[in-house]
Amino acid sequence: MDDPPQAVLAVNARFYRALGNSDLKLMSRVWMHSREATCIHPGWERLTGWRAIYESWARIFSHQRRMRVWPSELFVKVDSPLAVVTCIETIDASTALIDSLAQAKAMNIFRLAGENWKMLHHHAAPLEVSGFQELTFPFSAS
Repeated sequence: MDDPPQAVLAVNARFYRALGNSDLKLMSRVWMHSREATCIHPGWERLTGWRAIYESWARIFSHQRRMRVWPSELFVKVDSPLAVVTCIETIDASTALIDSLAQAKAMNIFRLAGENWKMLHHHAAPLEVSGFQELTFPFSAS
């Protein structure tokens, strides 16, 4: 892809598709398999190295059902060989009786590896109280 910001956003979109579908194979294709890779899940300590990150996603996905996750308010900055995407993550983990939305702020850093952008760092943290962290809506029969 000749447009670096669009290429980075495409990989970023694959990351959120992997997260929403609990797709460990796709998540593995998105990440850089390096000791330099880091990840900070909401409420977790920093994980360093692809092996620790992979094991964390495997553990998360084994307990997570499919959900809708989408980024908004995306900002991308490319300064090759690195690119940064900041966004707001919205997570819809609806159940049969209650719709629940949560939001987090996220920073994803990518590194150009050959011709492909790979995730080098992911950091997500719940939004502060001034934003909304979790909204619960009663089930609607409509």
